[in-house]
Amino acid sequence: MLSALLPTGTAILGLAAGLLAPMVSSTLDGRKRRADNQRVQCDEILTLFQGVDVVRALTEPSSVVRRSLMLRAVRIQDDRARQACHDLVEYAVGQNVRDDELLDRWSTMIHEVARVYRSIS
Repeated sequence: MLSALLPTGTAILGLAAGLLAPMVSSTLDGRKRRADNQRVQCDEILTLFQGVDVVRALTEPSSVVRRSLMLRAVRIQDDRARQACHDLVEYAVGQNVRDDELLDRWSTMIHEVARVYRSIS
């Protein structure tokens, strides 16, 4: 009796493994794809600020750097990094912008985005 159940049991286990394999594979691929997307977003934010001179461009009325930063920040999943980007932009569009405070917020934003980038790599 046991010898008759063994092939049936292994067939059922093989069938279950065959049905579950694509789901497991797609889940792992989705995680890798999301991590790659986060890495690209962080890299593009860090690339925006190759020099400290670019920080002053944030305060211009129609700043391309500021718009690009906001668009990239929305796509970052890490809350602290996204909030640091938003804080920088919010301060840069204010009325009384001081250079030292702007650089402090810029430094915080770079630190948080780089932390996310390093954690993914």
